[in-house]
Amino acid sequence: MAASSTSYQLESVQRALRVLDCFSAETPELRRGDISRMLEINKVQALRLASTLESQGFLVRDPRTKYYRLGLRLFQLGMVVQQHSEIQRVGHLMLHDLVAETGETARIMLPHENGPTCIDLVESPRQYRVFGKLGGFYPWHAGTSTKLLLAYQPEEVRERILAKPLERFTKTTTTDPDVLRQQMEAIRTRGYHISSNDIEWGATAIAAPIFDNSGECVAAVTVSGPSERLDPSVIERVLGLVLATAGDISRSLGYVVSSGHFLGQSMRSADWVAKRASALANED
Repeated sequence: MAASSTSYQLESVQRALRVLDCFSAETPELRRGDISRMLEINKVQALRLASTLESQGFLVRDPRTKYYRLGLRLFQLGMVVQQHSEIQRVGHLMLHDLVAETGETARIMLPHENGPTCIDLVESPRQYRVFGKLGGFYPWHAGTSTKLLLAYQPEEVRERILAKPLERFTKTTTTDPDVLRQQMEAIRTRGYHISSNDIEWGATAIAAPIFDNSGECVAAVTVSGPSERLDPSVIERVLGLVLATAGDISRSLGYVVSSGHFLGQSMRSADWVAKRASALANED
């Protein structure tokens, strides 16, 4: 007999989420007694739930007034949702431009604790092409956009990943941590990455970082195709287009050049980027 959907739900988690739902624009601050009354639970239960949420940053308690309010952790999570939504909305149109200009597959990759993942993809219209896959997790150390994203992770994250066994996908996959460290330093210095045969034999890709308004690398844009088409005669032109696209998405996220990273020459006017950013803000 199939289990019902509710059989996998934890009552304690449901109660904690109901505590968060008690807060609103009309009731931004609540005492323990308020939570107890609104959820129809006793004050001890309300205290336990609120204290647990406070310990994880989801609630903040004013020691003077004893009132709880929503914590910074919720704001941070909300920013993640908003940012990723903006990257997809702004980036999807630009991926179409990239495919139209290059004839090759273009995608946007995001870092994730389980490995980089593809959140948007426009495939090449050509029959012979590099195929992409939405979702799923890719290895950090192999591939073009994935290695670029690893290069921009905090040092402790990079070292934790390099300390694990690193799989070899082709005969040219780099698995030596010291060599990978050198490659990542070069990526950060150049501001882009180009590789061939790293995770798939016969494939070449070009990737560039996308920065947010804080200057953090939050994603990567990449173009990939058969190595016989992405040969040295076209690499420079495709690289310029990839850098320009990454730069335009970064600008739409509020990134400014003064933050210290190189941005490619824009493919679009400043007015286009400003209007697009304004339209996104109005949609929100």
